[in-house]
Amino acid sequence: MKWYWLFLFSLLFCLSPLSHSADGEETIRITTGHWPPYLDEDRPDGGFLARIIREAFATEDIKAEFTFFPWSRALALVKTRNYQASAVWSCTKERRRDFLYSAPILPYQYVFYHRQKMAFDWDSLSDLEGMAVGLTQDYSYGQTLSAAMNSGLVNADVTTSDLANFRKLLLGRIDLFPMDPVVGEAMIGEQLGPEARARLEFHPKALRSALYHLPFSRDDPEAGRLRRAFDRGLAKLRESGRYQEIIENALKAHSSPAAAAILEDKLVNWDEDPSPCV
Repeated sequence: MKWYWLFLFSLLFCLSPLSHSADGEETIRITTGHWPPYLDEDRPDGGFLARIIREAFATEDIKAEFTFFPWSRALALVKTRNYQASAVWSCTKERRRDFLYSAPILPYQYVFYHRQKMAFDWDSLSDLEGMAVGLTQDYSYGQTLSAAMNSGLVNADVTTSDLANFRKLLLGRIDLFPMDPVVGEAMIGEQLGPEARARLEFHPKALRSALYHLPFSRDDPEAGRLRRAFDRGLAKLRESGRYQEIIENALKAHSSPAAAAILEDKLVNWDEDPSPCV
């Protein structure tokens, strides 16, 4: 009977989403999805957001392990408690019911890409009148663009991928394509090449903006402690300058010099309220 209880305890310990290594180091298991260069399954460091999260936990003596899944599964798996957090998500009313959110990790935004030879400036929806806007299936682009489409102000052209929309933009089949510029710059440079980079640019005005967080399941009794540990670690990275260094290096590696200068100001020098989404 003694050996039975010892075996059962060992089995439960191994199945726990929160574990300790042989040297006593605590480990948190985090789900995520492929969204380069933020989160990149093909890179050893998992992308620059994974590096920020990993180093933030490391300052609190917690090892972060990432497992990549389709986005539709990544957040759902945290609710099963096989994993304890998911990287990264914006805060919504629906998600707040099930998850505790960390302090903001990084702001993100959608901007309009256009061909450089096309003179384009916009300040309000009326400036978009008559334009063909490429959209990617199943994406949400926010209320501003939805209102423009519903009113018939712009012509929506939906396709199945961001890369296909960039190609349509190059061919002149659409006028504008809303895209996260961090992802867009990496995609253009790495999948379309220098000729495309020379022909495409984005307008700096944000169509939509929000903040990325690390959500933890409210059903997990360790969630509050882990969130506080992560928030402390993230604050340490920002105070030390390491946070800024990681972002600057990522932008230099994946963006044109002109785009990197614009994005660095938006991603490094932001001063939104750092309090958690509760």
